Amino acid sequence: MKFSVLMTTYHGEKPEFLEQSLNSVLVDQTVKPDQLVLVLDGPVGEQLEQVVKKFESQFPCVVEVVRCPENQGQSKASAEGMKYVKHDLVARMDSDDISVKDRFEKQLKIYEDNPSLSVVGGWIAEFCLDPNSADSIRQVPEMHDSITKMFKKRMPINNVTAMIKKDAIERAGGYGRDTVNEDYSLYARMWVNGDTFYNAQEVFVMVRTGNGMTARRSDYRIFRDWCKDQKFLRKNKKQSWLTSFISCARVFVFVVLVPSWLKSFIYKKFLRKKSK
Repeated sequence: MKFSVLMTTYHGEKPEFLEQSLNSVLVDQTVKPDQLVLVLDGPVGEQLEQVVKKFESQFPCVVEVVRCPENQGQSKASAEGMKYVKHDLVARMDSDDISVKDRFEKQLKIYEDNPSLSVVGGWIAEFCLDPNSADSIRQVPEMHDSITKMFKKRMPINNVTAMIKKDAIERAGGYGRDTVNEDYSLYARMWVNGDTFYNAQEVFVMVRTGNGMTARRSDYRIFRDWCKDQKFLRKNKKQSWLTSFISCARVFVFVVLVPSWLKSFIYKKFLRKKSK
């Protein structure tokens, strides 16, 4: 089963983080991708270009670099990258995260055993400095029914772990929508389309925290776009008015009213499992 990896990066990424991320996908994997589409979301500067050119040279038949003339955000950069994806399976990856070495091998095996699936994800382990010393794990439910139940309250797919069928992305309208909740919005549309989800009950990606992550989760637009997605789910009879109202109220309190320091505490204490 051939597959592509879709990754976007921008000028604010650290060159050493991008290099670690690319190594985890192209060098260290037990099963390597047939294509990696790397979207440069606007000019990235000399140091990042050096990293990109190194991997272009090392993997000329695999790495395909898409250079956008200006920064347009991850959603639109992903939409641009999808134009170059050649294969039926698309693995997502952030440019500062690290995939575990057998991630793709295990995801392909799941697809081989369950060809009706549309999305195969997994858990993430969050770290600050050392990827070998994770601070916490974000666990998500395994089976489709539990995943869609979680959709009503929180994001049930760790997008950076997802391997997705290309045609499912296209049927759902693809990337590039005007929303800060691009991942949730895409999977909600796929749910409405009848696509089937699965999460392996193990860590697939090491995710770098810090860099203002908690502050970014205080953006009012998250609440605004969450309400739009809930309206879409209500319209398509996936969400009740009451559950939708409670969900929007919860997001408003957490995103808009709760200060960043308290968000960090809640994430660590209640929304994550402590890493052993």
